[in-house]
Amino acid sequence: LKPGSDVNILSLFGYSLGGTVTLDYDTSPVGPYREYVTMSALVMKKGSIGQWGSRLYVSTQEAEDVCRDLWGVPAELANIDFVDKGDRLQVTSP
Repeated sequence: LKPGSDVNILSLFGYSLGGTVTLDYDTSPVGPYREYVTMSALVMKKGSIGQWGSRLYVSTQEAEDVCRDLWGVPAELANIDFVDKGDRLQVTSP
């Protein structure tokens, strides 16, 4: 987060809530693609609570371009694979 931003990190005893999000878009304005986001902190802005994504990976150049040019988000291009492990889904990026 940038200093002076109106986004505040929510924490308890110095810890925040993070995680990961993986998405598989069958259709989108830029065609099908996969996305992997590292969520680094629980944040609040203007009374709304959300997650702060610190790293965003997408599987197509078109998706990377839209993230950067339209949304101002620095996405990175990656080969993202989903592997069905029966009771869980494994996400890999060689």
